Amino acid sequence: MSKLHDLLDQIRNDVAPADSTLSDAREHRDAVLASAGSFDGALRTYSSGSIAHGTANDDTDADCGVVLDRRVWTALGPDGDDEGPGEVVEQVRSKVRADLNDEGWDVATRLTKRAIEVRFPDGPSVDLIVGLTRKDAPGLWIPNLNPDSWDASHPERHTELLTAEPRSLRVTRARAIRLAKAWNKQPTQPGMCSFNLEALALAAVESGMGLPEALHAIADHGATDLAKRLTPDPAKVSPPIKLLLDRDIVVSRLNSLAASLAKAIESEDDDEVQDLIAAAFPNYLEPADRQSKASVSASLRGGNEGVRYTASGITAAAASQVKTTRSFGG
Repeated sequence: MSKLHDLLDQIRNDVAPADSTLSDAREHRDAVLASAGSFDGALRTYSSGSIAHGTANDDTDADCGVVLDRRVWTALGPDGDDEGPGEVVEQVRSKVRADLNDEGWDVATRLTKRAIEVRFPDGPSVDLIVGLTRKDAPGLWIPNLNPDSWDASHPERHTELLTAEPRSLRVTRARAIRLAKAWNKQPTQPGMCSFNLEALALAAVESGMGLPEALHAIADHGATDLAKRLTPDPAKVSPPIKLLLDRDIVVSRLNSLAASLAKAIESEDDDEVQDLIAAAFPNYLEPADRQSKASVSASLRGGNEGVRYTASGITAAAASQVKTTRSFGG
């Protein structure tokens, strides 16, 4: 499968963030955390998101959080007097903006649904979540600023899960997630948020898989599981992860990716492999000269059986299991 590995590595390199981008993102994040961590009643700070998880592509920003002690902020949250997050988030926002501008950063800020977005003149922005400890449950209360309420989440646990040993599994899973994120963002309307893909990878990728098998596992498991339910929170704290598009569209896209990858894993023809991966990643690859995109589509539609990769190898799968729809649902 050397051709398949080469193509996937080529895509992965194409979407990789520059070292300078990662360095700037970490520097910006650390400056934000230094300010937020000195806010009155702050217990700790943490890093989260794609940079902390090792799954960042070139469109990255930095995610992080500050955790407030509910014993100091007694009125906040469902464990206190049910006071909403709006006022305290605004206080943290004002402090961070003032502190960083005093240091010469010249930042601007705005509020999103859950976070304080800190924008720097050059380089990646930072999303800061102001969390609150929970009384008798794991995780944090995090803001939902639209109705000025709190939701349960566990971003620190998500980072623990995605960075856990063994290293070989962690690295392969992170590389497959980066490819899945690049694939998901090709259509005008992506079907899933990045965290959904990370959650699917946690459930599907196993030790001993190579990169092609790991990416196939994410697509195949994702299509099968999402056909039945929304993806559960890996930390078992938040509600299931919402999709960005209709579930049938997302399942169809994942099935098509899984079918292309399964055929590519089985194929010994380098041109066919390139055609199949180019069909799945048209923003990054061209088909081989000998075969047009139309013939790739016909290949995926043809036959009564598809193939499915399992831990024990390639096995036949009924055509009804591996759908033969277009990669991105038109």
